[in-house]
Amino acid sequence: MNMKFNKCIILPCLMLILGMQAIGQTKKSKEISHLQKRGEATQLIVDGKPFLILGGELHNSSTSSLSYMQPILPYLSSIHLNTTLAAISWDLSEPKEGQYDFTLVDGLLKQARQNNMRLILLWFGSWKNGLSHYVPDWVKSDYKRFPRVKLADGNATETISPFCTEAKNLDAKAFAALMKHLYQNDAERTVIMVQVENEVGVIGASRDHSIAANNEFLKQVPESFLAYIKKNESQLQPELKSKWNENGSLNSGTWSQVFGNGYRTDEIFMAYQYATYIDAVAAAGKAEYDLPMFVNAWIVQPEDHMPGNYPSGGPQSINHDIYRMAAPHINILSPDIYLPDFKDIAQLYAHDWNPLFIPESFSDSIGVASAFYTVGFHKGIGYSPFGIDGIRGKQISGGDKLSKGYKVLSEMMPKITEAQSAGTITAVYLKEDKPEQTIVLGDYKIDVALRKTRGEKSKLKMGYAIIINTSKNEYILAGEGLQFTFSPITPGPKTAGFASVYEGSFSNGQWVEGRKLNGDNIMLNYILADEAAQNKTGSVARFESDDPEVLKVQLYRFE
Repeated sequence: MNMKFNKCIILPCLMLILGMQAIGQTKKSKEISHLQKRGEATQLIVDGKPFLILGGELHNSSTSSLSYMQPILPYLSSIHLNTTLAAISWDLSEPKEGQYDFTLVDGLLKQARQNNMRLILLWFGSWKNGLSHYVPDWVKSDYKRFPRVKLADGNATETISPFCTEAKNLDAKAFAALMKHLYQNDAERTVIMVQVENEVGVIGASRDHSIAANNEFLKQVPESFLAYIKKNESQLQPELKSKWNENGSLNSGTWSQVFGNGYRTDEIFMAYQYATYIDAVAAAGKAEYDLPMFVNAWIVQPEDHMPGNYPSGGPQSINHDIYRMAAPHINILSPDIYLPDFKDIAQLYAHDWNPLFIPESFSDSIGVASAFYTVGFHKGIGYSPFGIDGIRGKQISGGDKLSKGYKVLSEMMPKITEAQSAGTITAVYLKEDKPEQTIVLGDYKIDVALRKTRGEKSKLKMGYAIIINTSKNEYILAGEGLQFTFSPITPGPKTAGFASVYEGSFSNGQWVEGRKLNGDNIMLNYILADEAAQNKTGSVARFESDDPEVLKVQLYRFE
């Protein structure tokens, strides 16, 4: 045998095989998810395309057992979720100091991929809902090494103090280990975002009264914080600006000197501390794997009269300026909304610098309406009801309604994200106490109302819709329980009629035509003299089903 000849053949073959393996690995490692400004919207880019999170957050303890999770993700995928929000806790990730175990993470990744599901991981590190239930046992038991938040009366709570530097460093180290593990073991980019901590803040007092906190409170406000306030004074949230102005707009001083005395000053003090702590954790994680990161806020409830009733120092809307300054590694500030005034609360978090994402909210009809409103009116990146695994066990309501709503949004995702970028989309969300609204989109004024029959008031309690202007005289309407009348606002004939109203759906981004609606399906008022006096025709486009549906409207003008 000629060994020299064989080597000449074998070595190039081996190099070819290794090269092909390297190419395969490169192809398998997909683009990292990221936020990108595209036209009029900041969008989440996944696999190179804009992505809407049609999500659901699991109960807090669900991901502590892979066997418990086994039937969950297949069911969630079947009801049209594309993303699951899942808790990963510090205690299960680092059961012994310095020894990391990400078995649960790997199991979740596998289950998600098997069900074509994306993941958003929620890092329950030092705090969850203001408390420290998810820190490792070796942290819980060593209260001298890891001191706790103390109340005004000196009594200790179970909460790790945000002034504990060692806890911050170890939390950051564990989070960095998690992110490094993801970077090395999630080449398919199953995880698209990460939440850092959960609903942070002091509960039971307006600030921490531990020794370290008291000492810090007596020190000078950091120069960088005051420089930020002075530089951005004209754009500050009113609450922070007024506290600074009413005490002389000082450029230096202690917390009390700069912001005065009282619980609001305490909250500003705590917000700065929590934000800097969280930023240190986020920065350590991003150094390993630069995924988008967000924090979530426990919304102030009607019965909450002061910080401490709700977690003091969290990313509530009045603290946004503080988090923007002190936590630059956090990309999004998100509200957890469980109150009926969804639109008002969402408005507080929707800014040019803060794409709207709702990580916790309702799952029923209200939830579907909120999801449509989030991505339509605010050009948001997604929506997620809490306790989503409870839908399968019927512990929470709305599974069927959510499934149908998410199906429509999923089918329309390319059309919605395109319209977000172009600025040709809006949304309405009406209730029985405000059954009508007029909007302007494109060349038309659109009168929107809860659906009704001729000569009667609407009997519906709510209705919602996404409205997309797809061309000069064409609109896509998606939602439930509403009716629409169009009036021109540009020069030309003053009356608009329906050239056609089609029901249908989208498949792979393409319109699939259903029935053409006409006659009784569009006629509302036969008193044409009254209608003509208002440059109207008496006809409307309307959602007739009690489930989410899609209409395509083509208009023409006459006089």
